[in-house]
Amino acid sequence: MASEANTPAFEDLDPVDTSEDSGGSDWIDPEPGETVSGRITGYNPTAGFNGVIELDGRPMYLNGTLKNQLIAALVEGNTMAVRVAEDAETFEDSDGETTEYYPKEARFAGGD
Repeated sequence: MASEANTPAFEDLDPVDTSEDSGGSDWIDPEPGETVSGRITGYNPTAGFNGVIELDGRPMYLNGTLKNQLIAALVEGNTMAVRVAEDAETFEDSDGETTEYYPKEARFAGGD
């Protein structure tokens, strides 16, 4: 169920590989007046208070402003599709309780 007539089908969007690896150890910590730039090579939104982004493999903590700017520039307005599997899967938590869930997969329109 797409929200707009020109939204591509799930199959037409690119699969996404993810990694929990937070990468390098050469942390970026810009000094007052310094500018840093590079290709985004990783992003962990749950690291630190506002997330960690990697530029050319070098991690940098985000503050709230940088996090909001990242979302506005790279997320808002882009196309995303989510598919929920038809077959349920289960797992057992640390208390021994079995939980059933339907896996989800996201796809995104390719960028340049």
